[in-house]
Amino acid sequence: MPETRAPSTQVEAPFTKRIRSAAGRWSLQFNIGRRWSRSAANPARPDPVLPVRLFGIVATWCEEDIIEATVHNALAQGCERVFIVDNESPDDTVKRAAAAGAEIARVYHTDYYEESRRLAEMTGVIEAVSSQSGAGHVWWLLSDADEFIHGPAGLRLVDYLARLDRRFRVVGARVFDHFPASEPANVPDRHPLDYQPLCQEMKMAWCSLRHWKHPLVRWDRSGPAVRLDNGFHRVRADFRVEEPREAVFMHHFQYRNRPETAERLRRLCEAQEGGVVRSAVDDARQRGESAGRRRWATLDYVYSGNWARVERQTPRGSRPGVNPRPWTSLVPAADARVARWYPVEAARQPR
Repeated sequence: MPETRAPSTQVEAPFTKRIRSAAGRWSLQFNIGRRWSRSAANPARPDPVLPVRLFGIVATWCEEDIIEATVHNALAQGCERVFIVDNESPDDTVKRAAAAGAEIARVYHTDYYEESRRLAEMTGVIEAVSSQSGAGHVWWLLSDADEFIHGPAGLRLVDYLARLDRRFRVVGARVFDHFPASEPANVPDRHPLDYQPLCQEMKMAWCSLRHWKHPLVRWDRSGPAVRLDNGFHRVRADFRVEEPREAVFMHHFQYRNRPETAERLRRLCEAQEGGVVRSAVDDARQRGESAGRRRWATLDYVYSGNWARVERQTPRGSRPGVNPRPWTSLVPAADARVARWYPVEAARQPR
């Protein structure tokens, strides 16, 4: 029988809580204490690691409405294999992922969403698969099921990495939070960009380039370890990691069709069988400001297009008000070219 662990009830002293909160806000706003990485331009004549070995790994829970597209996007971006680490989804997430071509690496049980456990499971898969691959270097594409990543200038990720100098062990992303403005907001096994072009860019000082996430990490057989950190916002290493100034792009589709999105958030944020609130540990860790809790509170505003009341995360905490714009207006035209795994003319055509 899997061990059930209740969420921590330890309460910080008010003064300590205020100091920790202020320090976190300052670090995100002004890049204080975030010197884990050093940015540099890719050399004019780079020395790349070839051939590029690129694997994808996706963390899932209740993602049956989008997981096929997630897997196919990773394959379209050049991933040789895509691995699923599933937190015992109660729907058809695992079945649909496997049908799309993913390998189910691990299915594990927790009563609560626990980021540390998720990272431990993903790290175990990365270490085992990389070691067994026979390669000296393996790039990993890290994502949640609602995150779609692509390269700049119309490049697939594998082609982008093939021209990157070997000094770089991690790559940051420009991240766009997308919002539904029409129906359908999502069609299974289609790129959500076809249905949700409106977005707002997320900028936070997780690194000097203000990348919200760092979804590409290279495993080296003989080099020092680069370890995952919460939310893939940064990495941990015993040395200062270098990252290229040219970022990749990540599109975040946290809101899909309303019935499926509402049911997923209800399972996450409301008490289920036995009185367990799945988000309780994450709520406590983030002092009541977990991402799931914010989405649940703002759901009606999102689907009614009341953008002034939609909650967004800022360096100073959650604040109301977003200003969604077409994502193609936020990037150069060359960067707006994104590979599909189906004919482009099929975009926005329901299956």
